[in-house]
Amino acid sequence: MPNIITKYLIREILKSSAATVLVLFVILMSNAFGRVLSEISDGEIPQQALLPVMLSQSVNLMSLLLPVGFFLGIVFAFGRLYKDHEIVVMNACGMGYRHFYRPVLIILLPLLIFSSYSNVWLNAQMQRNAQNIIEQENNLNEFDQIKPGQFNQSKSGDRVFYMESISEDRLELNNVIIGQSVDEKMILETAKSGRHRIDEESGDLFLVVGPGERYEGRAGDKDFKIISFQQHGILIEKKKEIKKRYIDVEEKTPRQLWKSSRVKDKTELHWRIAIPVVMVVLAFLAVPLSYIEPRQGRYGKVGYAFLVYLVYLNLMGFTRAQLEANAIPLIVNFWWVHFIFVSLGIGLLVRKSGSGWFSGKRISQ
Repeated sequence: MPNIITKYLIREILKSSAATVLVLFVILMSNAFGRVLSEISDGEIPQQALLPVMLSQSVNLMSLLLPVGFFLGIVFAFGRLYKDHEIVVMNACGMGYRHFYRPVLIILLPLLIFSSYSNVWLNAQMQRNAQNIIEQENNLNEFDQIKPGQFNQSKSGDRVFYMESISEDRLELNNVIIGQSVDEKMILETAKSGRHRIDEESGDLFLVVGPGERYEGRAGDKDFKIISFQQHGILIEKKKEIKKRYIDVEEKTPRQLWKSSRVKDKTELHWRIAIPVVMVVLAFLAVPLSYIEPRQGRYGKVGYAFLVYLVYLNLMGFTRAQLEANAIPLIVNFWWVHFIFVSLGIGLLVRKSGSGWFSGKRISQ
């Protein structure tokens, strides 16, 4: 069982890490939400796909924020403990770095499991689901999207439909009103019923309505043309050419990436594995990096921590680009970047271990 000091350190690290992840998550999700809404307004993403797209974005962001959030959380927590001289008291009781790593390891294990699952499997699955929903919505015809009891604008924007009710199979419409504008003329058609039909030869979608009446004229003029008809067909949509969607590399399963011979797919697989490793390396580095001199400010090492993370992130991005360009052998992949920062952490530990801070005397339970 963890002793009281270990529990205290776990609580402090969790509070700092959770606050850091939450703040970064809200900021980035707000930006992502605004971007998705812009794409919906531009017609690039259907409105019905908003929730699955945002879910995929949230999973992707969370998997990327966990390493940096945990890293900064450790730096914040130990930085406060150094500033309030609590670490000095712990050192006087015989506690060293190996005691400080114990709560870090307890928190790291479940986070590492979630990060591995999220980066390797879950993130790709969520992106696939979101893209499949977008594709399904884009392939729906007009009648799959109309809603009874309200005005519905056609995809082309030149017609407005209204129907009082629609049958359960979405084939029969009752009390239909269709409005459109052609050459400054207003055309209004009313019919008791309607039915959509796909032409067998052309594959075009038609709305067949009748019996009903058609009104043509300009607003404000008395000269209106009124036509009664028994049945009338209106072209709603040309036949769609459904293209096979190209599966992006971020959507592929680990099995597909492993079996693929493409360098980009292999690089993606190594990248997914590298993100959980980044979390482990940053957690190892955060403990000695959080050390604050007696006269240094409480957040003295936060700037260094941000700098270390930015350098780490840029080196990872540079390595990924070089791997995709075949400039670095796949067998090397991201391990050289991890090695640099592991070496930095070992150097910081060795620098402080001369004071006996690493070994320490085991504190009583």
